[in-house]
Amino acid sequence: MDKEMREYLDQKLLVLATKDDVEKLRQESKANLRQVREGIDLIREEAKEGLQKARSEIISTCDQANKAIELSLQRFREEETSQVIQRREEFKADIGTLREGMDRLQQQVKQMAEEFAALDGKIKEGFAEVKEELGSMIKFSYADLEKRFNALEARVKSLEKMVLP
Repeated sequence: MDKEMREYLDQKLLVLATKDDVEKLRQESKANLRQVREGIDLIREEAKEGLQKARSEIISTCDQANKAIELSLQRFREEETSQVIQRREEFKADIGTLREGMDRLQQQVKQMAEEFAALDGKIKEGFAEVKEELGSMIKFSYADLEKRFNALEARVKSLEKMVLP
């Protein structure tokens, strides 16, 4: 019974990972322990007179089971503590990696903002140049039109002089 109990508890302890599981194991252990004690009480009542020796063996078995449970729980607590510490370290490493990524992203965003500012300046300069070129083209076009208009007016006047005495 001692080996079975130990194997059962070892299997249960390997699967545990949360407080709910620990509470469930504790309740199951209590239930199992209660059942063992009830069995001990029944045996004690039935064989009270001639089984004093068996009674002491059962008590010793229960003590061993309790020690095994305590050792298993202690081992579980130590493993759980080491896992928590390990997870904290992993979490810190992950946070560090995330922080580095955020810093890189922030640098890239700053760089892009600077590039956009430079592009904005270039675009404004380009618009100013286009505006200046269009203004000079428009001035040139008006000047050219005025020359043509004056030339046409002169032709009309000379034709009027020819046609109209």
